[in-house]
Amino acid sequence: MHYVFFYPDEMRAKSLGCYGNPYAITPNFDRLAEEGVLFENNYTQHPVCVASRCALMTGWYPHVAGFRTLRNFMQPHHPNFLKYIKEAGYQVHLYGKNHVFSEEIFYDVIDKSTPPDFGHGPSKAAQGGNSKAAQGSVKFVGDDYTMLFDAMPDEVLEDINDTQCANLAVEAIRDWKEGDKPLFIFLPTFFPHAPYSITEEFHNMYNPDNLPVLPWDLRGKPEFQNLIRHYRELGDKDEAIFRKIHAVYLGMCSYSDMLLGRILDALDETGLVGNTTVIASSDHGDWAGDYGLVEKWPNGFDDDLTKVPLIIRAPGGAKGHRVSELTETFDILPTVCDLEGIEIRHDHFARSLKNQIYGAAGDPDRVVYCEGGYDTREPHCFEGTEKFAMFMVEGSIYYPKMIQQQKSPESVSRGVMMRDSRYKLNVRSNGENELYDMEQDPDELTNLYEAPAYQDLVAKLQKQVLTWMVHTSDVVPWEGHK
Repeated sequence: MHYVFFYPDEMRAKSLGCYGNPYAITPNFDRLAEEGVLFENNYTQHPVCVASRCALMTGWYPHVAGFRTLRNFMQPHHPNFLKYIKEAGYQVHLYGKNHVFSEEIFYDVIDKSTPPDFGHGPSKAAQGGNSKAAQGSVKFVGDDYTMLFDAMPDEVLEDINDTQCANLAVEAIRDWKEGDKPLFIFLPTFFPHAPYSITEEFHNMYNPDNLPVLPWDLRGKPEFQNLIRHYRELGDKDEAIFRKIHAVYLGMCSYSDMLLGRILDALDETGLVGNTTVIASSDHGDWAGDYGLVEKWPNGFDDDLTKVPLIIRAPGGAKGHRVSELTETFDILPTVCDLEGIEIRHDHFARSLKNQIYGAAGDPDRVVYCEGGYDTREPHCFEGTEKFAMFMVEGSIYYPKMIQQQKSPESVSRGVMMRDSRYKLNVRSNGENELYDMEQDPDELTNLYEAPAYQDLVAKLQKQVLTWMVHTSDVVPWEGHK
């Protein structure tokens, strides 16, 4: 069987039509859901790129091996999802944003790729495109730090790096012939990652006047949200700006959807559709104007950041099946290995979703976790150190984030999110904790953590978090024990 794993960066679940968004124009994600299985409540293990991808590739929570920063890439001694795939006889392609494999292991795992980024600086893939409007991570702002840029001209569509990556995947699909090794194509594309800009067609696809954004300055929300608005100078922005950000973000999602359509069409046209599993997910989400915020934050656990798509279409699998029970993105590792009969030779915490792919319900008692942030004893982990010198220049789009972490380190304190079938508890080392009734308050507007009527529940859930930390505190290598 072949695999295509489409993995847009920073795509939240709520911005897709198949996840219930009445405004979203995402026909190819919707088609994939109609022809496969959609996991309605899927959560990432970390709200930032590198740490989330390391969890995906290992089946480990970020704290297990210190995968909590933008600089700690996977090394040769770490277990590796794609290494299992390659050892099983696949040709492994990676087109897009690496941000997971160190240089020491990349070429042992990947057969064909776009030029990889090993965390030394912004790569072409991390820049999003070649046009002046998309110069990427080192792009300088105009009048503000909203990350809302002008549209790119439509004629650069085929020059955007994501477009080129999708075209390479299409080419690999079209070039495959009987007798070749089966394909595993990993497409970690850039969009809809901020800054908010895409070609004119998609930039202006949505009318911002028709779009909602969640309110800000909510009582009980953590102070880092106010600090983000302070450092990014967002506090005096009109709501219309945030609606426009939302509109452009949706346009970026529609652009990614168009690329997915190219992949699905190539599978149909070559006849490989009957022997190819397609997986669509993302590393984390984006506020996209909600709560008066943009981008993401390392210890932010709102569903905007942590609830991401997971759709799997497998030959012979269920069609139009929706799994409401909780899942985690790193479940993809054991799921694919289970489908292919690949033995996993390391201890991990993820679960196979093979039964759900064929129509079963999920586990109603499952609890999922996400974590992030840094301790003040870890100055080397914070953004804004010498490793980020390219961003530590006033006017850079990431300058406010760097300065906030350096001047207000407690605002990025370590934290854990736990989510059961009804409640979400966020516990942070600086004491800015949250509790939400996700059934009654899915937008997380009312923090119940200090409410007297919920203190027994808070105590129960905090004990559950402690137990989880004990169980997942480390992993013992299998070598010498079998």
